[in-house]
Amino acid sequence: MFLLLLLYIGLHTLPRAWRSLITDFPNYYLAAQLAREGDDTSRMYEWTWIERQKDHHAIDVRVIGLAPITPFSTLVIWPLTGLSPLAAKQAWIVTNLLLLLPLAWFLQSMVGLGYRRIALAFAMSVPLYRNLEYGQFYVFLLLLIATACWAYLRGFHSLAGGLIALAAACKIFPILFFVFFLQRRDWRALIWGLITVTAALAISLAVFGWNVHRTYLHEILPWALHGGGLQPYQAGASLSGVLHSLFLSEPQWNPHPWHSSPLCYALLLSAVQTLAMAPAILFIRRDGNNQGRVLLEWSALLTAALAVSTVPASYNFVLMALPTCVVTAELLRRRWYRWLAVLLIAYLGIGFPMPSAHGTTGLAILLYVPRLPLMFALLLGIYVLLWRDKPSIFASRDWARYVWAAAMVASAVFTMFSTFHRERAVRQEYAYRLPLQAQGYLNGGPRREGAAVRYIAFTIDGYRLLTENGNAGSIDPPNPSASDDLSYTSAFGHVWVEQSHGSKSRIIDLLDPLHTVIDDAEDPMISADGRDLAFLRDDRGWGQLMVRNGFRSDSVKDVALTLPRVNVYEASFLSATKYAFAGADRHHVPEIYLRDANHTNTPLNLGETRYPALSPDGRWMAYSRLDHGAWNLWLRDEGNGATRRIANIPCNQINPAWEDDSKTLLYSTDCGRSLWFTAIARRRVIP
Repeated sequence: MFLLLLLYIGLHTLPRAWRSLITDFPNYYLAAQLAREGDDTSRMYEWTWIERQKDHHAIDVRVIGLAPITPFSTLVIWPLTGLSPLAAKQAWIVTNLLLLLPLAWFLQSMVGLGYRRIALAFAMSVPLYRNLEYGQFYVFLLLLIATACWAYLRGFHSLAGGLIALAAACKIFPILFFVFFLQRRDWRALIWGLITVTAALAISLAVFGWNVHRTYLHEILPWALHGGGLQPYQAGASLSGVLHSLFLSEPQWNPHPWHSSPLCYALLLSAVQTLAMAPAILFIRRDGNNQGRVLLEWSALLTAALAVSTVPASYNFVLMALPTCVVTAELLRRRWYRWLAVLLIAYLGIGFPMPSAHGTTGLAILLYVPRLPLMFALLLGIYVLLWRDKPSIFASRDWARYVWAAAMVASAVFTMFSTFHRERAVRQEYAYRLPLQAQGYLNGGPRREGAAVRYIAFTIDGYRLLTENGNAGSIDPPNPSASDDLSYTSAFGHVWVEQSHGSKSRIIDLLDPLHTVIDDAEDPMISADGRDLAFLRDDRGWGQLMVRNGFRSDSVKDVALTLPRVNVYEASFLSATKYAFAGADRHHVPEIYLRDANHTNTPLNLGETRYPALSPDGRWMAYSRLDHGAWNLWLRDEGNGATRRIANIPCNQINPAWEDDSKTLLYSTDCGRSLWFTAIARRRVIP
């Protein structure tokens, strides 16, 4: 069997991984490369922005996105960014294979298994194959966690705390091991962990700047914690994914759940997560210093974290090699060979790929999620071993356990209520959804074109401009190239589209797609009279608003409308004397600026705001404002400057655009979906 597995790795996995980028290595590589080149990376979590950078850097992969990756984790790839993307991935594959050698040594040193058995554990790990194929770094993460455990067992508690902190800076969940240090009153490990986290954050801030970290902390992390960091209706991925599919509706992604009930979702998610995690914390003994006990406690925390994770992917479960080796050694010591056979079957099943539950409804989706019951079964087995070592968790007079138990109960109740209110509020937005048939994963930039709606959709083939009239959706016109359609504007029978073109973007007219209207230009905007074309020009991630007056003439020059000190994110353009834009002055938060007859690029002091949209009659400006981690629509009266909130919901409403009546908005919303994987909605905001 071992030889068959080695042949599979050598003849299938490695050749496939070696020849292509696939995903997810390009995500880490591009972020590290942008930082190394000195580009402004404050918007690198935005899907369209990072797609544009991917095209400009000629990275041959269709899908790219950083959520929910931490900025610091991308620095692991920094030393390889001097190589081409594919050469860098090949170097990373070799590095991962070499990391298996010290990892095997640490496991052998801790649990006492022979190298042949440890090698078999690696070979049986299908997630390890995915880790190599996708260019992920969970082998590196496993090495950090295993080395930290080894260091703790050898009395190097400061080193253990520092290594866990590095792991937490890469992926948030290892921070749970700080609970282990707290339970054991190991202040040295905890202090050095905090020092290392602070140092890692300081390095990340120095490289990427403050704005991208604000985005991660205020927007990315909260969505990841409640299951919205990735597609939430993938039943095989996580506990939250199963419960999403069974109890939460979404017009496009999950129109027919088994029982539509935000209350059931909130109750079950909170209860199951708490029941799964609580023993891993309460079983930690301050006085349990023998090596076997520490290894089981360490394994319980790691297994519980993976079992309740809201964003697990197949390659994450390469981390299960550590608890599997620990439990295997314990079962061999006790001579429980039947349970050992069960363990090996569960370990293989946890990582084994299962067919997608796509199209399956109701309780039948549970047939496609064997990983969850196997994970919980393995976790229960670890808890049984810990329980047998000490009959009662409250036998000793350690009142800290009562405090932890009370805190977890309070947290579960709070999580249940907050989740219920959030999911109920999110579903109020469904009343404004447009039932478009051709929507992609992400849909943005909606515009009304007569009876039709035109928008940019992120599909499996890239970003495409779609026009939908009634029940028919089509690419407008079919894009024969591999270029992404990243933005557009239209008027007077013309459609000007931004397409990636080499190291820059260009704007073309769909009536003459072979002719470049403006080179090195993004986000086209046509003036109300159709004479001038405004656009953004990017310089190393820093945008500037430009205009070409009388753009149909080849002899005209581009004129800058904003100063270089302001990084322009997006704009709304009626004329060279009437426009608004959102931008960040140096490294401050983005805000909206207005240019009109009375003011020149004046900040409106509306708070952290983006996505301005001036109405065709010039009377109103719609925009999005960030409040409690969500971008919601607001409205400003251009006559007197009065503002009012259009919606107050815990999800995002962005990219508003006015219809011709200057009373109705089209916009993008991710309510009930993944973060920024938006659908199209329509709302009348002026009576």
